[in-house]
Amino acid sequence: MVQRQLDVDILVSGHTHKFEALEHEGKFYINPGSATGAYNALEIQVTPSFVLMDIQGSSIILYTYQLFKDVKIQKKEFKKKEKA
Repeated sequence: MVQRQLDVDILVSGHTHKFEALEHEGKFYINPGSATGAYNALEIQVTPSFVLMDIQGSSIILYTYQLFKDVKIQKKEFKKKEKA
């Protein structure tokens, strides 16, 4: 996996045009989606979205903006676990 090869705590990638943010094995993966709602080969109805990241030391707060009929804003926090 790319994250392991690069040895990063946060990996931001795209290409699918679909928003996704998840934590796995102490790492945070973000796909901001598509600000224009461009379709992809797997899905024609893609919700327009983008993210803002507030990084402070070992914490990140991710604000996700998604356009449905109105703009929906979600907040998700990730904190890096300290090594023992």
